[in-house]
Amino acid sequence: MRRLIQWIRAHRPAPARQQGQVVLILVFVFIGLLAVVGLVTDGALIYVHYDHLRRSVDAASVSAVNQYRENRTAQDLFEAAAQTLQLQLPGMTNARLYWCSRDGPGTEQVVDLLGQVYDPHDPALCSTPPRKQVRVQAWLPVTLTFLSLVWDNQVTITASAQAEAAVLNMVLLIDTSESMGYNTCDPNLPETEFFNCLIACRNAGTCQPMEDVRSAAALFVGTLMRDGVDRVAIYHLDRTPVVTTSVEMFPCSIPPTLTLPITLSAGSGLVIPLSMNKNEVLGAINRGRTDPTDPLNVYIRPRAYDPATNQACVAPVYVGGYRGEEGDGYGFRWASTNIGGGLRQSIVELVNNGSTDAATWVIVLLSDGSANATDQAANENGWWTCPSPAALQAPPVSAPNERSRFLGPFCRDAEPGGVVTRHCPSMLTCSDPVRIWYTNHGETDLDRIMWFYDADDYARDMADLASSQGIAVYTIGFGPLVAGAGENLLRYIADVGDDGDLQTAPCGSDAYWDDVVVDPIPDPFTNCGNYYFAPDAAALEDVFESIASRIFSRITE
Repeated sequence: MRRLIQWIRAHRPAPARQQGQVVLILVFVFIGLLAVVGLVTDGALIYVHYDHLRRSVDAASVSAVNQYRENRTAQDLFEAAAQTLQLQLPGMTNARLYWCSRDGPGTEQVVDLLGQVYDPHDPALCSTPPRKQVRVQAWLPVTLTFLSLVWDNQVTITASAQAEAAVLNMVLLIDTSESMGYNTCDPNLPETEFFNCLIACRNAGTCQPMEDVRSAAALFVGTLMRDGVDRVAIYHLDRTPVVTTSVEMFPCSIPPTLTLPITLSAGSGLVIPLSMNKNEVLGAINRGRTDPTDPLNVYIRPRAYDPATNQACVAPVYVGGYRGEEGDGYGFRWASTNIGGGLRQSIVELVNNGSTDAATWVIVLLSDGSANATDQAANENGWWTCPSPAALQAPPVSAPNERSRFLGPFCRDAEPGGVVTRHCPSMLTCSDPVRIWYTNHGETDLDRIMWFYDADDYARDMADLASSQGIAVYTIGFGPLVAGAGENLLRYIADVGDDGDLQTAPCGSDAYWDDVVVDPIPDPFTNCGNYYFAPDAAALEDVFESIASRIFSRITE
């Protein structure tokens, strides 16, 4: 009986009040679960939209900093950023861009997407030395699901991103050799007429193609250089650079008994060192148009004249004779395409004076011919590179001939069949087991090492030095005279100055260091990699524009 009563009590229905409590508890549990799900859902929505916003703002800041160049205002950069944001975030409500205004706070105004005017200057983006930094901020509304029932139907999130473009440190290296006046003065004119023509056009600022090159260079710098931020230097090459002043005892052809001391002065080829003042740089480029004594002018060899004795040669009137040569082939001292020396001075300028904080180093070299001189021309150097002494031209040294107009290419080796020679400059490099591509690899005779090393070899070694310093080099072959050895050299310089990786050679110069040539050698007068060919002044502006675009891409990577 007792067991039956216990069973009945255990299985009888609960009072109505207790049942209501259970239902209420279940309702609150269910509501709590819905709240958690709603909060998680809205939180996930906010997180997904924020991630999208952050990535879009990152892209917008890069788009803006890509426009960080001369003649671009904060409004221009803002519009570039806004366009990127609008493409990626259709629901974005507003965005703003900030940078370091050149003239300080309150000097610029930007209109944002809401039509509001604001000051884009942010002192946190200013630095010494100046850097190319921008900050983009954007706002994006996010529609809520659960929270809209108890709070609001949307929330606005914001994100900002900062981007920086490298500050440009560039040396523009311009060939001012005698041939830069050939369009005005025919080199086949009689000697006196030819030099009178050069002097006249230099005085008048009308030598061509030199003046067209000057105009294109000024336009290039004006487009590329950001005043007060970027640094640009101008150098020239011809007979200069020369390391040490020396005196040549110059033999006259007429009268044959007269020998005159002619001084070859040292010089660096400097027109203006690295400067952040754009007006100064442009002024240095244009100065030579009205100042015939300015170094950025067509090179004119000195007269065969000794002011101390007032004596002069009857012939030749100018040292070097025909196109830089004397009748006996020793006019190499006055050859005027010193590409290696120009590269060396440009490298020194960047290494010694270039900024290293968020900077990219660039050399842009324009030349219209092949290398035929070096900056080592003092007597104590034995006038190395050209010519070899007559006593060493016989066996066992068999040094090259004078490499003159009559006996071979001027101050460089002949390249039969277009095969480029490359000679090592020292016993150490000749024995380097890695550099097996040297033409004279393994050579142990010091005389042969010295006298086979020529102006072209020197320029290639300077290109290798630029690459080792992380300097990007762009080269321009200007006009038809660059054909052959000149273009081969400029393509080599461009290949090693392309990306610092000697395994990539868009112009085919990897033939020097690879057993298997990956990149074929392009046809003559064809652009490749960092090398550009400009047949005339009209094409030169387009070439400079292409290089400017390449440099912009490089500094914003």
